[in-house]
Amino acid sequence: MELSFFNSLTFFGVSLALISILVFLLLLIAIPGFFIWLSLALIGKRRPLLKCGFANLIAFISSAFLTFILSFSPLIILSPLIFVLIYLWVFKELLDLGWSDAILAMVISVVFVMLLSAVFSLSFSAFFKPAWLPNFRF
Repeated sequence: MELSFFNSLTFFGVSLALISILVFLLLLIAIPGFFIWLSLALIGKRRPLLKCGFANLIAFISSAFLTFILSFSPLIILSPLIFVLIYLWVFKELLDLGWSDAILAMVISVVFVMLLSAVFSLSFSAFFKPAWLPNFRF
């Protein structure tokens, strides 16, 4: 009796962990893909949302891997530039964009993310006082 209870508990835990990982991966693809999709829509290029997300994920993974490999060479000084160039090239190739469209889409999506983070920062700072802030009345 105890063995079957622990087996079912283990099965439940493993299945819950797998579902959580799947949901996390979908969010990891969909959220950045939404900002890229929105920026591409603003410049007049229509691409599917999931394709934008997968292109972003593949571009990030491939540029991070190649930059990691190059970090063992004297090119480590240029690694941020190499990272951005590889990222843009993979992004451009996967979404069938030109260089100017890829750069413009990346700049617009970064602006969207920065604006969203500023809005969240301002909204949360209105409710939560940082510990380092003295006791002032607002």
